[in-house]
Amino acid sequence: MTTITKAQARKIQQVALLTATSRNRSLVNMMTEAAPKAAMKDKRLNRQTSEHAPIVRLTDLQKSAGDTVDMQVVHKLSKRPTMGDRKIAGRGESLDLSSFELSIDQGRHQVDAGGKMSQQRTVHDLQKTARTMLGTYFNDLDDQIATVHFCGARGGYMASDTILPLANHDEYAELMVNDVLPPTYDRHFFGGDATKFEALDSSDLFTLEKVDDLGLAIEEMANPIQPIRYKEDMDAGNEPFYLLNVTPRQWNDWKQTTTYKDWQQITANAMSRSRGFNHPVFRGETAMWGNILVRKYGGMPIRFDTGATVKVCANDNTATIGEVTAAARIDRAFLVGGQALASAWGKTQNGQQFSIHEEPADAGNRKEITIAWMKGMKKIRLADKSGRVNDHGVMVLDTAISVAN
Repeated sequence: MTTITKAQARKIQQVALLTATSRNRSLVNMMTEAAPKAAMKDKRLNRQTSEHAPIVRLTDLQKSAGDTVDMQVVHKLSKRPTMGDRKIAGRGESLDLSSFELSIDQGRHQVDAGGKMSQQRTVHDLQKTARTMLGTYFNDLDDQIATVHFCGARGGYMASDTILPLANHDEYAELMVNDVLPPTYDRHFFGGDATKFEALDSSDLFTLEKVDDLGLAIEEMANPIQPIRYKEDMDAGNEPFYLLNVTPRQWNDWKQTTTYKDWQQITANAMSRSRGFNHPVFRGETAMWGNILVRKYGGMPIRFDTGATVKVCANDNTATIGEVTAAARIDRAFLVGGQALASAWGKTQNGQQFSIHEEPADAGNRKEITIAWMKGMKKIRLADKSGRVNDHGVMVLDTAISVAN
């Protein structure tokens, strides 16, 4: 019989906590697969979990709080070839790389599992319940932070279960770890006939035509967003797709403005595409038009009230940030392809990505349970070969919403 020491049990529990949060059906986990290690000369050599997942997860780090992580992208070769007897000297093409950097920091949360009398008054194991709830808490917080980075704004939505404070809170920047970057000009789209954020009015709702517009925009991009290709998706080569995440209000407007026949068709399209690919991204209520899968993102919609000041990027190469005012109540949807967001994990003090610590308090009458993690997320933004900066794998769609409480 093998004896497990208290230290070993704690380490097993920490790994289990990371596994539990990773397997939960959260927004972040649904979009995550492991990061590619290097460019491969033969795609048949399957040394990476996927070519393009929306969130690139970096876990093989030996980093601590405040450290930064570097990522690079190699741009495609695009110069003309040399034909016939034309001299090739001086016509060689160098490899162009763009760099991207993000920071990681320590986060912690603590639960008081109750005193001895509290334990006696309930049939539940309060310490076990506390550990479980901490895992759920982390997933909720992680999703809210990721949503803000994807959308490039916090918005003004608050509910009783919202963890992330508004952008004017003194702890907001610490919680986000990395700067929240507004969508670049080439990746920012609008409902109805609006061509800029401040021109959106109450009639510019989310419609099926907007999904068409997004698909066309991707096709016409000089440096298009790459589609999603999960490792286990057998149709990824023939039918790669993009994921458009809309708020419940936008979904409702879409449903109200779409004919019954069209709605049947787009929901059937999603069901057909999901056959043979049992992935959480297709579960629940989904619809598909062209190669864009549409689903609701819940928890914390990015919403701007009338009169809100919103940051936008100018139509220039450096993505200069300015401010405009919302003329209507607006929700933000975000479309993701491959490599949209980087999620980097470091090591906590005990060498694990998660740690859990229990200690007595109140002269031994109570027990406090604390989890800690070392992480940072940031939207991937890179310059193309001409020097124009753009969000790499995400674009946003701002639309008015018909009703909001």
